[in-house]
Amino acid sequence: MKAGFSFPSERFSGKIKHGDNMQQIFIQQKTHVGSVIEPDPQQRHHLQRVLRMKEGETLRVIDAEGAVFCGVLDGAGQIQITELLDEDRELPVTLTLVAGLIKGERWDWLLQKCTELGVSRIVPFQSSRTVVKLESDKVDKKLERWQKIVQEASQQCKRTQRPQVCAPIELADAGAWRSEQNFVAYEDEALHGGLLSAQLEKGRSVTLVIGPEGGFSPAEIERLQTQGYRCCSLGKRILRAETAAVAAVCLAGAVLEG
Repeated sequence: MKAGFSFPSERFSGKIKHGDNMQQIFIQQKTHVGSVIEPDPQQRHHLQRVLRMKEGETLRVIDAEGAVFCGVLDGAGQIQITELLDEDRELPVTLTLVAGLIKGERWDWLLQKCTELGVSRIVPFQSSRTVVKLESDKVDKKLERWQKIVQEASQQCKRTQRPQVCAPIELADAGAWRSEQNFVAYEDEALHGGLLSAQLEKGRSVTLVIGPEGGFSPAEIERLQTQGYRCCSLGKRILRAETAAVAAVCLAGAVLEG
């Protein structure tokens, strides 16, 4: 037993109850029914001090391969894996968001909400109009923070996969992230139709490119088009960058899951 981390005892009836109200954690290894999981110190603190979980209570455990298990806390703070659950809360195809970096809390909010909405991968980019210019020596620290935001959001909304957060790229390299369907949200399309939701097809993977606060230059749009991205509209109003990202992911998710 780890010092200072024993869990309060509560008589366990032997009947395992599970549902959407179960807390959830991700683990880095593959597991199976009958195994015993040792939460890392941060997870242990969260389970005991923040969630006030007790011995005998159940939680959802997602392993490295995305398999979903039911686990029971023991008195030492370990998790006994008791059952494999048949759950899949992910979109039927991969949805990649290539988004211009924006300032501080607005970027954090974008990460959180797009995770909740089911995005598979988030690729930040810098361009001629991005206000945020991330120095190379700060990338690792930023990535660690972004991954923590995404993990917490994934646990909160009970996702079975955590979105991948990639290191920032230059917009010119967006072609490397193309899918079967590729779109760039462009404000000039708002006056000419071309709604994203009208152009999407179910059953095919999607990449969405969303600009930063300053939008895109004509040259950047032209380059994206030569890389295979189609311009689309998110509606008749001009949206803030983080709102546009959430709107695009929401629209795409609704079509893909519909």
